[in-house]
Amino acid sequence: MKISTFGAIVASTVVGLAGSVAFAQAGATAAKACYRSHCGKSVKGHEAKCGGTVVEGLSTQAACETAGGAWTTAAEAKKFEKAKE
Repeated sequence: MKISTFGAIVASTVVGLAGSVAFAQAGATAAKACYRSHCGKSVKGHEAKCGGTVVEGLSTQAACETAGGAWTTAAEAKKFEKAKE
């Protein structure tokens, strides 16, 4: 009986750790969005905004990068605010 209890505890701990890692990765992915790297026509089809602003119409990394945007977090996008061209 003691061995099966120990096995159940180990199994539940492993499952809990795996779930925590998956949740942390999902949270990191969800925090990213499409940002323009500089002003003007930096993102195809989404003109007239300056660097560091989010592109509302692009919600996937592939679409963002295809249009010329940068798939990044808001904190990382702050560096684009200085890019005027």
